[in-house]
Amino acid sequence: MRQALKRLIITATSRWPVRTLICWRVKTHLAQLAITFDDGPHPTFTPKVLDILASHGVKATFFVLGREAERYPHLLERTVADGHEVGLHGYDHTHLDLPGQMNRTLSIVRGLGADSRTLRPPGGRLSGEIIAWSLQHQMSILMWSFDLRDSLRHEGKASSRQPFESLTAGDIVLAHDDNPVCVAELPELINVARRRGLTTVRVSELARG
Repeated sequence: MRQALKRLIITATSRWPVRTLICWRVKTHLAQLAITFDDGPHPTFTPKVLDILASHGVKATFFVLGREAERYPHLLERTVADGHEVGLHGYDHTHLDLPGQMNRTLSIVRGLGADSRTLRPPGGRLSGEIIAWSLQHQMSILMWSFDLRDSLRHEGKASSRQPFESLTAGDIVLAHDDNPVCVAELPELINVARRRGLTTVRVSELARG
């Protein structure tokens, strides 16, 4: 019953204009998908992720933590300079006063040159308060439909991933630019998507399309 309800919600939110408010995947006739990264910027792995994206000519979306953006502002500035989209992921990856965390993180990223219009709650956990905050600030909540499970596998909490061959148009891919699994598998992910005829775009572009 729960899985059936989840599928119903994902289908309902895949259509325009609802998907501009909250979205797990996009119903689209365009051969596009979006790769997104959570939990950065990270001093070791974010530069490697940015290098890979640049070498493949791919634009992506980074849902950043305000705490990490404060620690490594040059990495967020490079992310923006490289043409990637920056979204909000809270300040410290907790749910304590999450609207306050979003306000703080929004101020940080705007001060570093990013005009963020998207957010993803930590752990993908939705609440009434974060939905209300997103509506108040005209933000889109972007979740995901394809989970790389890179952090979980790096931490030994999972052993498998969704097969890249199952990627389809409208997918929103979840990865994390804070671990070596992501760095190791990102080129394969991009190449498989291209073999399947899929173009990678920023997540807000996917939701609008």
